[in-house]
Amino acid sequence: MSRFRDGSGSARLRAGVYLVSGLFWVSAQSVMAANCAIVHHGTPTEADTAYQAGEFAKAAELYKAALAKGPESVDAGIGLVHSLLRQQRVVEASDVVRGLVDKKPTTAALLTLRAEVELRQGEPWSAAETASASAKLDPCNPRTMLTFARLAELNSRHATARKLLASAHQLDLEDAEIRAAWMETLPAAERIPQLEAYLSASRGEDAETLSDRKAEMEELKKWAEEPRPPCSVTVKAAPVVISFGSIRSMRGDVPSPVVDVRVNHQIVHLWFDTSYNARLPIEGVSGLLVLKAAAEHMGLKPLFENMVPGTGPQGPRKGYVAYADSIELGGLEFHNCAVQVMEGLFGNDGDGIISTNLFSDFLLTLDFPAHKLMLEPLPPLPEGASANGDRTVAPEMKDYTQVYRVGTDVMVPVMVNRKFPKLFLMDTAVGFTMLSPEAAHEIAEGHKDRVYEVRDLNGTDARFSAGDVQLSFAGLTQNVTHIASYDTSRFTADAAMQISGLLGNSTLRDVTVHLDLRDGLVKMDYKSNAGAH
Repeated sequence: MSRFRDGSGSARLRAGVYLVSGLFWVSAQSVMAANCAIVHHGTPTEADTAYQAGEFAKAAELYKAALAKGPESVDAGIGLVHSLLRQQRVVEASDVVRGLVDKKPTTAALLTLRAEVELRQGEPWSAAETASASAKLDPCNPRTMLTFARLAELNSRHATARKLLASAHQLDLEDAEIRAAWMETLPAAERIPQLEAYLSASRGEDAETLSDRKAEMEELKKWAEEPRPPCSVTVKAAPVVISFGSIRSMRGDVPSPVVDVRVNHQIVHLWFDTSYNARLPIEGVSGLLVLKAAAEHMGLKPLFENMVPGTGPQGPRKGYVAYADSIELGGLEFHNCAVQVMEGLFGNDGDGIISTNLFSDFLLTLDFPAHKLMLEPLPPLPEGASANGDRTVAPEMKDYTQVYRVGTDVMVPVMVNRKFPKLFLMDTAVGFTMLSPEAAHEIAEGHKDRVYEVRDLNGTDARFSAGDVQLSFAGLTQNVTHIASYDTSRFTADAAMQISGLLGNSTLRDVTVHLDLRDGLVKMDYKSNAGAH
C-alpha cells in the first residue's frame, strides 16, 4: 500500500539543493576568472606507475605503504582514494578521506578529494559545498575545476561545464580524467584524433573502460565515413497529444506505458522508458532501441556494430546502429536519426524502447492517470542563450523542482524518512519503486556497510529490506510499505555516482509528470481522485 500527500520534507530538500546550487554557481565563476599557472607533475612513483597501468589494487597497497612511511604525504592519500574509487570501494575511500581531513590541516587538495568522493556517493549537494570551500583556498586547482564541471553538467549548465573543462585541461595536460572529460565536450568529428592520441599511452583506466574507448573511436570513424543531414523534426500541430497503452514492465508486474511509432512507415510498439540512455558517441541519436527482427522489417541497414548494455541477468547483447529515414509519432515527424538495434527478445511483447531523447526540445507531460503524453513548446530562451547552454528557469517554471541529468537520465532528489537525502532515477520501465541494497541497509541500520557496495553486475547482489519508508520528492510525499531492493549498480556506473533508488510505475502511475529536459526541471502533480494504490 502506498499513499501520497504534500511533501514538507521534499520542500526542505529542494531548498537545500537550490541554496547549494547558488553557492556552486558563484564559486564556479570565481574559478574561471582566476589567473592560474600551468601544473607540472613530478617523476611518477611506483604507485603512480601501477595506477597508470590500471593495476588499481596494487596501486592502493603501494599508496597505503607510502602513507604509513610518511603520513604527511597528501599525494599518497589522494592516490589511495582514487585507486579505491576505481575499484568501486567507495565506503573505504570515504573513510580514508575522513581520516586525511581530520588529521591534516585543511587544504584545497584534500577538500576537492572529499568533494570527489561525495559526488561519487550520490551527494552532489554536499560535493558542491565542499568544492566551493576548496575554491576559496585555491581557485587554480584543476581537479576542483573538474569537479565543478561535473556538477555543472548534472545541473544542466552545459556551457559552464565546457568552459571549466577547457580551463582544467589547459592547466593540466597530464591528468587523464580531465583530458577524457574534456574530449567528451568536442564535436564528434574532432574527438577522433583526440581519442587516437589518448589511446596511444596508458591512462589509468581498467580493461572495460579502455575497450569502450576503443570501440567509441571505431564507431566515430564509421560515422564520419558517411556524412548525412542532421536529425531534424517537423511539428505538424502544437501541442501534440498522444495516447498510450500499457504493457507488462521489464522488471515488475505493474504495466509500463507503450506508444505506437512509425519507423520508415512501419508501426512498432515501443514502451516509454525514461531510464534508457543510449550514450552513443555520434550525433543525431533518436533514443529508440528496437529488436533486430523489427529493424529488418523496417529496412534499417547497419552503420556499425556494437554491444548494447543490459541490466540484471540479461547482460550485454550484440546489436548495431542504423539511421532511420523517418520516425513518426503523433504530430511529430523526425528525419535522419540514429536508432539502436539489438538482438534477442524482451521479457514482454514490445518491439523496443523509446526514451525521452527525441523530446528534449519540448515540455513533456506524462499524464499517467489519463494515459496521455503531451508535447508543448518550452518557454523561449533569453536573448543570446542556446539550448545546449546553461539552465534558465522561466517565471512560469518557478514551481518546478531542479533535478540532475546524465544524458537523458533524470535523477530526482528524494528525502527518505525525513533524514536521508538520496538520488533516485525516474524509471518508467520498472514496475515498483525500489531502493539499492546499500541505501536500504543505511536507512534500516543508520550506517553504510561495504558488504552491500560491490556486487556482481550480472544481477547477483546482497539483498536488504528497509521495510516501510516515507519518500519525499518534487513537492510530494509517499509512504511505501515493504519497499524492495534492487541492484542499481549499472545505473550507478552510467551516472558515475551512486543511484540509491528507482522511482518506478507503482509511484508514477498516480501522478502527472511535467519534464523540461533542456533545463533539468520537473513538476509532479497528484490528484486524489486519480485513485491511490
